[in-house]
Amino acid sequence: MNYSTGVLVIITGIYTSISIAGDHPGSTHHYEEEIIVSTPFQKNETRTALPINVMSGERLSREVANSLGDTLKNQIGIHNSSFGPGVGQAVIRGQSGNRVQVLQNSVNNVDVAAISPDHANGVEPLLASRIEVIRGPSTLLYGNGAIGGIVNVIDDRIPETDFERPEFAIEQSHNTVNEENKTVARFNATLGTLNLHLDAFTRNNDDVKISGFAIDEAALEAEQAHHEDEAHEEEPSFNSNGFIANSDAEADGHTLGVSVSDDRGFIGFSVAELTNDYGLPGGSHESHAHEDEHEDEGHEEDEEGQEFVRIDMEQTRYDLKGELRFETGFFRRLQGSINYTDYQHRELEIEPDGTTVIGTEFNNEGYEGRFTLTHAPIRHWTGVWGIQVSNTEFSALGAEAFIPETDNQGLAVFLVERLEGDRATWELGYRYERTEKDPGGNCQRNESTGSLSASFLYDLRQDSSLLVAVSQSQRAPTLEERFSNIELNTCQPSPDPEDWVPHAATMLLEIGNPDLGKETATNLEVGFRRYEGRLTGELSGYFNRIDDYIYLQDTGEFEEQAIATYQAEDAEFFGLEGKLVFHALQNEYGELDLSLQGDMVRAEFDKSGDVPRIPPARIGASLSWHAATWSAELTLTEVFDQHDTTVSESETDGYTLLNLYADYHMDLGDGELLFFARGSNLLDEEIRNHISFLKNFAPESGRGVRLGIRYVY
Repeated sequence: MNYSTGVLVIITGIYTSISIAGDHPGSTHHYEEEIIVSTPFQKNETRTALPINVMSGERLSREVANSLGDTLKNQIGIHNSSFGPGVGQAVIRGQSGNRVQVLQNSVNNVDVAAISPDHANGVEPLLASRIEVIRGPSTLLYGNGAIGGIVNVIDDRIPETDFERPEFAIEQSHNTVNEENKTVARFNATLGTLNLHLDAFTRNNDDVKISGFAIDEAALEAEQAHHEDEAHEEEPSFNSNGFIANSDAEADGHTLGVSVSDDRGFIGFSVAELTNDYGLPGGSHESHAHEDEHEDEGHEEDEEGQEFVRIDMEQTRYDLKGELRFETGFFRRLQGSINYTDYQHRELEIEPDGTTVIGTEFNNEGYEGRFTLTHAPIRHWTGVWGIQVSNTEFSALGAEAFIPETDNQGLAVFLVERLEGDRATWELGYRYERTEKDPGGNCQRNESTGSLSASFLYDLRQDSSLLVAVSQSQRAPTLEERFSNIELNTCQPSPDPEDWVPHAATMLLEIGNPDLGKETATNLEVGFRRYEGRLTGELSGYFNRIDDYIYLQDTGEFEEQAIATYQAEDAEFFGLEGKLVFHALQNEYGELDLSLQGDMVRAEFDKSGDVPRIPPARIGASLSWHAATWSAELTLTEVFDQHDTTVSESETDGYTLLNLYADYHMDLGDGELLFFARGSNLLDEEIRNHISFLKNFAPESGRGVRLGIRYVY
């Protein structure tokens, strides 16, 4: 049985089990009733006609990691595209980068994470109170480019209501896999008429421990075999054993938010600062590889004489947010958000003698504003109308400045309408977006994109529903896709390859294509949910046809450096994902749940074979126990081999992942004290992440245990 068949059997079993499960006497399990703020009408999870992932409360505390991708990777349909331990981007149904929008409190985050796989998001999951993911392209509130979906990190930095009493939480933890120490604290209170929010965190870690060598030299040779001239290929100059060299990191941040609120709404302001200093694993930047050979004689001796690259990031963000509710009139609610972000990171080249040189400096500075109006019912139709504006200035200066300085402006209008009947709910939406990218010279581009969506939610019974969604989304090419290594006076690549600047993270000479057209994605999704009873779960199947899908295609070599050009070709993505939870037992001692989940995605070009770096299929099972004062969860996940690869990438072996979590609660005064432990990769498997550019340079973390204590008042 191959991996696709295996996952298909599992998910079909999920569907059959949910469908035939009747009501049983005894205890029942329910979906969460909390409101989903990322959806247009802010319904709970059972009443929205979109596939949703929500992480909050104890579940988020268990899974939270140092990057968005690492935090979300165990959710169905979501994987982590890592670039060493310091970077993790969310991959949703095989889509990543510019096709997945990262929001902070429902407003786009201004950083440079989508430009290169070695750039971390300017968002800290550790400070989030909840993370919402809307899968699929039906995300008209936020942008036409979100073909894969959106990730909305909500941290409540601007309080929307007053607090009945002061709230305080502090957590301290230690992780053995990298000797990481992490502290996070939050405070909320209402002082007179002023609502106050404070949060802060700090973390630092040493190099990540693994089992075996970091660099898979045999896999590198196989991956390079497609090049015609193999004589120049060299062995990696430095290969750490038992740890990932240069994977240490430190980060900290803090936020201050204030607001005033009453029965009609609120208005507030916040300022947040974030710093993140992390290393890129040894050998990951080809241009920085050192020529000396070293035997494995321990940590200090191995790293001596090597060149490494580190990224030093700083970000300051200012937010103004408000809401006004009306008791009468056509418009019932006005919401607005404006943020201004000043982002900078420097790529530091650490020379063998310890000298630090700034290789490239990336800057992205600007604002984005969103305003929405919710209107009163019109013949049973309710709706949200909105406008979004943005203006940012991007620059990259230094050795890796292969993208020109560019001014970006955007204007969008959108509307979503909802009709609710006795058993059926319809949602229709449209978004028009106008963007202007001006790098100077003759390369200015003005483009318009439009997106349409329609979704249908039908209540089969009181405890289950069927959803169908159809949408068409357009995405304009991004800066790097258009302007990488482009001469501004001609708006064409330089005829002299000597002028081209390599992109060290991908180890490619990337050549943009100013004449690229818009991507157009047509998506069909059918889903089923059962959200009450002893057996709950969901199943979704989707098909996504993307015309003129933009990707990097190998087009040759120049002086031992691979050349890749941005091109467009039609592609098709299709997949299945499902989750089943069986509430097996409830008595005076606690509750026992058994869950089963799996997902798979396939992606093929019309003519060129498989789309590169598509996540492998996986299935998983977990057993969890919840009692009055303690809980425990054991999770086993099987990730299958990935054989569906393009010419320039190698196949990747699967692995088995075993994780264990346990906690104990106790009252302490008016608050609660919690002790927790999380064991990850307990089988100490060598995990090579197929969708990572660094899968052959840096495996995922080895066996580790995270121990912590949290006090909540």
